Amino acid sequence: MTTDTQTLTDTSVMPTLHTFFRREYRLAGALVRGVPEGDLARAAVVADHLDLVGRTLHHHHTIEDELLWPRLLERVPEEMAPIVHLMESQHEGVDRLLAELGELLPTFRAHARAEDRERIAAILDDLYVRLVEHLDAEETRMLPIVARTITQEEWDAMGEAGRAATPRGEQFLVLGMYEYDGDPAVIAHMLSDAPAPVRWFLLHAARRAFRRHALRVHGTATP
Repeated sequence: MTTDTQTLTDTSVMPTLHTFFRREYRLAGALVRGVPEGDLARAAVVADHLDLVGRTLHHHHTIEDELLWPRLLERVPEEMAPIVHLMESQHEGVDRLLAELGELLPTFRAHARAEDRERIAAILDDLYVRLVEHLDAEETRMLPIVARTITQEEWDAMGEAGRAATPRGEQFLVLGMYEYDGDPAVIAHMLSDAPAPVRWFLLHAARRAFRRHALRVHGTATP
């Protein structure tokens, strides 16, 4: 299935979501290294943050694995097979590192030992490099094909699946993380179905949630 040039699917939301992941994983290694040995309170704050970002990334990848790659391989197999296999391989590498973090973070939270801190920070540094390589490849190689192969309805359904996977208590914060340095036009489109007063409330609540979170985690409202 291929759409014509007049009906290209708008995939601009994807780079905005990617901006959030690039920012938080760029900062993550230094964030962990800044936890004083034995400071359990600070270790818990950082571990909670990394858990949130990691779960959001995992859900993002799961939706692609389940809803995007199979359709692309079915519709444009010769064109997409090498790219999809690259994407899946990169997902596996990122997910492996996320799993390692998931095993180490509870111990770090409980003890805040220097050796755990350094191991986690090293994994995060590796994860950032791998993730940026993957996100760059998605945006330059995969999204142009998606725009002419996947319908807008199918693409929007992926966004709905992403929102459904976000726990209710984290929805304002996650939106604020996307909005902070995402494309304003993309954020406006994400909220376009809501009435104007609701859009104002959602943005206000999201920005406030992110500001509080950033101050607690990064020590600044503008990380």
